[in-house]
Amino acid sequence: MEEFGAVLWIWLVHAGVASVLSAPIVFFGRKQVHWHAWEALVLILPFLCWCLFMFSDLATGRKNLANLGEPFFFALAIPFGALIRVAVGKRVPESPCALGLIALVCAVAAGVFFVTPPLPE
Repeated sequence: MEEFGAVLWIWLVHAGVASVLSAPIVFFGRKQVHWHAWEALVLILPFLCWCLFMFSDLATGRKNLANLGEPFFFALAIPFGALIRVAVGKRVPESPCALGLIALVCAVAAGVFFVTPPLPE
């Protein structure tokens, strides 16, 4: 149960950082883009992708407790996704654009897992 609590705590901090950095972009971009509630999945799905890799056999012997800070790296990709979404505005269909950006942030999360070496504890 302690592991679940630790993962939940890491996700809350990750989501908090991403939300605080994305909030001004979402607020000021609300006239260019219609935001939908399902787009908040960008706070959950990349973290789940990372968790799947982190708790798989791919991490065994390769990652340690210091690597639990990796979600903060891809938390920074979320505001960039929101910025791209506002920048393209209504020139691109909204739902496919949002889905593509969520998939891109998931790919960034996977990339962070594979690119980040074992960090010293």
